[in-house]
Amino acid sequence: MLSSKAPAGQATALDAELFAIQLGIVKATSFDVKYIVIITDSLTAARRAVDASVHSGQAHSLAIVQALRGFFTNRPDRSIHFWDCPSKAQWSLHFLAHEDATSTKIATRRHPATSLDTL
Repeated sequence: MLSSKAPAGQATALDAELFAIQLGIVKATSFDVKYIVIITDSLTAARRAVDASVHSGQAHSLAIVQALRGFFTNRPDRSIHFWDCPSKAQWSLHFLAHEDATSTKIATRRHPATSLDTL
């Protein structure tokens, strides 16, 4: 399985989930696809993903909105779907990704990135 990881810094679980959604959407929109499916255990993060108002993790939301604007421009056949999959359901693919992400520990730098909610 191909894996890609990026440290989120000091952040709440919600901010880390939003960051993961951003990474997925920005990557997916770089390909010529008609639809994107985001499987998440946080519908709150999914809602924040497309909310450009001021909130912790707003930079992630702005990057997502910018990527989606290009994705949808003059393309009515394209769509994005958010599916709720609670971690406790242990659906195989989501569970493996969840376990991989939560088991990864990265040493912090001297001045780690910190989200507003963490402060």
